[in-house]
Amino acid sequence: MPHWCCQRLESMVKMRKKKQPLGEKAKAAGEMLDLPQRMLPGFSHIELWQNRQAVIEGVKGVLSYSESEIQLNLGTLVVTFRGTELGIQSYQAEQLTMTGVIAEVHFVN
Repeated sequence: MPHWCCQRLESMVKMRKKKQPLGEKAKAAGEMLDLPQRMLPGFSHIELWQNRQAVIEGVKGVLSYSESEIQLNLGTLVVTFRGTELGIQSYQAEQLTMTGVIAEVHFVN
């Protein structure tokens, strides 16, 4: 009997032949291997530290930036943070850390 990991890989190969979109393939493979979604390509991850700081992974670009609004491209969606004294603390390797008083978070597909 093959090892459980080999069985899962065989299932993934069969699944790949079905011509699923990349996002669906990544999600299905992650579920099979019990990986958190944030480790899969194409998925973004947002952590809020109360209303004072946000760490966003999977940022493709900054669309707009001011002290009252920061709008980010996350690939499949756009997220807008609104508040006061907003600022970008760091932005590197698709990870952005912002600070300020976050009053609102808005998502658009």
